Amino acid sequence: MQDQEQEKYFSEKSLARKWGISCRTLQKWRWRGTGPPYIKIGIAVRYSPENIKKFEEERMRLRKSGDPSSCNKDLSII
Repeated sequence: MQDQEQEKYFSEKSLARKWGISCRTLQKWRWRGTGPPYIKIGIAVRYSPENIKKFEEERMRLRKSGDPSSCNKDLSII
């Protein structure tokens, strides 16, 4: 039963791998209070899948037509 409970959460290392960022970035976000909510038991930091999904959804961006920051803005020249 304990193994099933543990699988519900992402470790710092597994979340960093999932997002392609460093563990140090997650640590900075925690320190600044800008990252996803987490729990800490002893020295272990864990992230719930629900909080990760919510964090991702809150940061989802849809490309707007005419967006000057778009990487494809100069394709008409080609």
